[in-house]
Amino acid sequence: MPMRRAFPACRLRDRFQRLAAPRPALALAGLPALSALLPRLARLARLARLALFALLAGLGVGGALSPLPALAQGTGPDTLKAEVTYRALMFVTWPAERETGRALQLCTAADNALETAMQSLAGRPIRHLAIEVRRVTRPEQLGGCHVLYLAEPRPAWRAAIEHAPLLVLSDAAGMLDQGAELNLQVEDGRIVFDVDLDAARRAGLTISAKLLRLARFVRHPSTSP
Repeated sequence: MPMRRAFPACRLRDRFQRLAAPRPALALAGLPALSALLPRLARLARLARLALFALLAGLGVGGALSPLPALAQGTGPDTLKAEVTYRALMFVTWPAERETGRALQLCTAADNALETAMQSLAGRPIRHLAIEVRRVTRPEQLGGCHVLYLAEPRPAWRAAIEHAPLLVLSDAAGMLDQGAELNLQVEDGRIVFDVDLDAARRAGLTISAKLLRLARFVRHPSTSP
């Protein structure tokens, strides 16, 4: 029987040293830096939200239209904001005593292009309610309103708005800090929106998780200032 060749101890020691030595990090040749990938991931997330909106609209349960093609066809942003507002209202539930009757009152405290676009929503259904659009000029006129559109902060109205079963809507920057629960904005040619879920709950409103998943930003109690 042939004898096996002895394995030199020095070679065995060298092999263990090579195995124990730290290996250099793999070079990611040809891949962009992680910081360069983040904008792409954010864009994909926005596209996914828009696709879900379109899917919900096709299923008949609400959702926002994809605004980018509409803008390319000449539709103004205010018309799109009004349409997004209508579809967002499908995901909002008021206290039972506020959903009696036949009308859902959308009140506006502005005289601008979006207020004019909101007029086109009159008569459209939200569950068993039909939208009525009316203009208000004083906080004493808010009785009966389900939704209030504010184009700018109204500090004198805060006492009447807080804790009322009222969805405050705006399209001005920073209005979540001024009492708005739903704030529409234009970003990259699309209509996006932010939600103050904490304020909505204090007002007794329920906002569906389907709508919250489509929001650009949701302020929860833990993120409230």
